[in-house]
Amino acid sequence: MSYILAASTSAVTGLAYAEFAVSMPVAGSAYNYMMATFGELAAFLTGCNLALELTIASAAVARGWTSYAVALFGGSPNAARLIVWPDVVEIDVIAGAVVAAMTALLVSGAKETAKFNSVVTYISLAVIATVIIAGSTAIDADNWTPFAPNGAAGVISGASVVIFAFVGFDTIATCAEEVANPSADLPFGILVSLGICASLYALMCLVITGMVPYSLIDVHAPFAMAFQTHNLHWVSSIVSVGAIAAITTSLLLSMMGQPRIFMVMARDGLLPPWFADVSKRFGTPANASLFSGAVTGILGVMLDINLLAQLVSIGTLSIFCGVNLGLIVSRWTPKRATWAQRLPPLKRAAALLLSCFAFAIDYRARNARISWFGALSLIAVIASTASFKTIPMVNAPPPTRFAAPFVPVLPAVGVLLTSILIAGLGALAIIRYVVYTTVCAIAYITFATSRVIAEQSTRRVDDARVCQPRLWASSVPTSPTSTPAIEMPRLDAERPVQILGGAV
Repeated sequence: MSYILAASTSAVTGLAYAEFAVSMPVAGSAYNYMMATFGELAAFLTGCNLALELTIASAAVARGWTSYAVALFGGSPNAARLIVWPDVVEIDVIAGAVVAAMTALLVSGAKETAKFNSVVTYISLAVIATVIIAGSTAIDADNWTPFAPNGAAGVISGASVVIFAFVGFDTIATCAEEVANPSADLPFGILVSLGICASLYALMCLVITGMVPYSLIDVHAPFAMAFQTHNLHWVSSIVSVGAIAAITTSLLLSMMGQPRIFMVMARDGLLPPWFADVSKRFGTPANASLFSGAVTGILGVMLDINLLAQLVSIGTLSIFCGVNLGLIVSRWTPKRATWAQRLPPLKRAAALLLSCFAFAIDYRARNARISWFGALSLIAVIASTASFKTIPMVNAPPPTRFAAPFVPVLPAVGVLLTSILIAGLGALAIIRYVVYTTVCAIAYITFATSRVIAEQSTRRVDDARVCQPRLWASSVPTSPTSTPAIEMPRLDAERPVQILGGAV
């Protein structure tokens, strides 16, 4: 149920991503969408959270690679780790080596990455089919009773943590600049991959919880250990091989998105130009790839996977929430909007966001029950969504281009679902997010101020966004119109990135 809730939230958000990706087919994904809709500060904070999300997700996946590699040879998942501080600092050298190998592959180019990714994806799908068929023969239906042992609150908490399993479609949007036919390939890749992944996650969850009581599932290598419990050692070996293949392609795609976020932020002058360098030999953001690989490797070597999962989920959810809200605002904001024209949709968006969080916090505090305050908050959600119909939609996509359906209702549902899942993460995760975002905001304000001072001192201040701090966007373009901080070549798009297989 947690995966279904997470998949539903991701599906609603995926529609918003697909519309934005078609209108802005360049590297950057949510960073660009926030830049066009809410301005530079919102884009900077989104870029920081995107980088954190993809980096931590990659580190967590790399540690899973170690667990299954050890299980393949019959060892305990933690046998290859040095426990320094249980459940926090657990040294994993193998994870660091895998990250280094993936970094080298990503630097070599999209074409080489796509070839490798195709082979690994086919292996993964074959093994998943084997797991579902073989595992279904060892299911004990009694293990499904009670079906939701922790109730609705437990389902929400579970969905809040596993949401990072669906970040693959964000990577698709991040790599939009390297897709040959964005208007057709991006919506197909985002939505179809989401559907396939959601179906496979749900089936595999049913299998694993049917094979082993949920309280006894090994979190490091669950399927391999489950088959060993039932003396199906030959399946356990196949599972370990398949898991290694699946984790490899997942790691590859997560790490592909990180450097492109850094590259786009550097192009906009929000990071040093070094991050925007594209290799003349390989056509990839080599410097950014090396940096993100180094950070991912350090986290993968040092930190426990459960801690990493908690850190990444709230960043993912905040980005999903922002993209859904941004889609609504972009539809009701003119392309060359003045502040007076921008204010009406922004006020309605703020009311929608506040009412969604009011309902989510109360719903979570009352253990997934709706109180009178929650009911009032839900009415406010409906009213603020309906209020968009009182002003004209001035920026609807043309009929020939992909458009998310049922706007503003569907994106508003996305804002509500992501708000509920954020509340489900608990106070500590929210505090970590607030602290991290505050630090990033201070860094932006400091950087933007120093940038303006530097430009004024050299008498080169102009109206370009790279020369002044802009808390709000001045327009909502249908394609990027920003003035790059430095001139950069496009990434290698000679051969399309295999977006569907990569996300799966």
